[in-house]
Amino acid sequence: MTNFKQDCDNTIAQVQKILGLNVEWVDRYAKYAPVILRNSELMCSHKTRFHEWSPLHLHMTVGSAKRHMEYSLRYRGQDVATLNVGRENITMSTTRFASTNMRDFECDIALYKCEWRSEAAKLFRNHFKKVGRRTNVSQKGNEEHRCESLLLSEFSKKKSTEKLILNIQPVKLAGIARFQMPTPLKASDMRNLEYSGPNGGGIDIISRIGKSTKLCIMEVKDEHIPSEPPAKVIQQGLAYATFIRELLRSKSGEGWWNIFGFKGAPPASLDIYTACVMPSSPCNDTSFAGTKLKIGCDSIHLHHLYFNEADHKLNKIETSLPQCQVNPL
Repeated sequence: MTNFKQDCDNTIAQVQKILGLNVEWVDRYAKYAPVILRNSELMCSHKTRFHEWSPLHLHMTVGSAKRHMEYSLRYRGQDVATLNVGRENITMSTTRFASTNMRDFECDIALYKCEWRSEAAKLFRNHFKKVGRRTNVSQKGNEEHRCESLLLSEFSKKKSTEKLILNIQPVKLAGIARFQMPTPLKASDMRNLEYSGPNGGGIDIISRIGKSTKLCIMEVKDEHIPSEPPAKVIQQGLAYATFIRELLRSKSGEGWWNIFGFKGAPPASLDIYTACVMPSSPCNDTSFAGTKLKIGCDSIHLHHLYFNEADHKLNKIETSLPQCQVNPL
């Protein structure tokens, strides 16, 4: 564990050095924050027109949120349509996904700026309520997005009697859209951690956990394999958590704190949690659970969350996150 702790401290120092040598991110993220907050207000004005239309879910990236009100509509983590939100109406288009919708889900319904409440849009939504598994073998990227979608759906449940794990909700823009947070880091290979500017890796899931709410950065893997053991995956999560800490301590920190669902300014002492999230296996590593790493007055806490699934449903979760209780259903 001594070597692991030193590796973690080295990861934090390396991220801070990279961000310190490439300061363009500071102004860029400062420009993102107020635009996203304004667009979130517009989303709230349409809140009565949105609802959970499982198995289709809204996603928004920072790129979409800062430019215009365009959402991705996803089925099992795969884009199948876009929604554009205007002040007067909501329209839906499948133009960019016509070929993959047909290939993967046998959906030949083509829409272009179609009113969300129209009959054609209703037919499209109903198709995905009835569709079964994908018609082709999933690619690696799609499989990881599928796992993320499963986890987000589980975390998003409101009724405690239906949740496998309590005291967790994913960060959503305006409480509606699932949100993928970008970073300026390329951290998929921790041996070559580097600055990637606007093309950095995205955080898989950001959640709010516990009754005295904390922020949790989750790095999700769809496999539990020897080449990517939990101790390696948590290092990637730590790199992203370190960036979030630096962002919250930057000049736009209060704006991002608000985007993540909190009020006011970040507290004087931050506790940020990060978890490696992976399918359970006989090789589950729990040794790093509870490791606390200091960055100035702030702390990053390392944890794990292992899950089992069957028939495209999660049926068991085990975690070391102290704020989140596994529900004995």
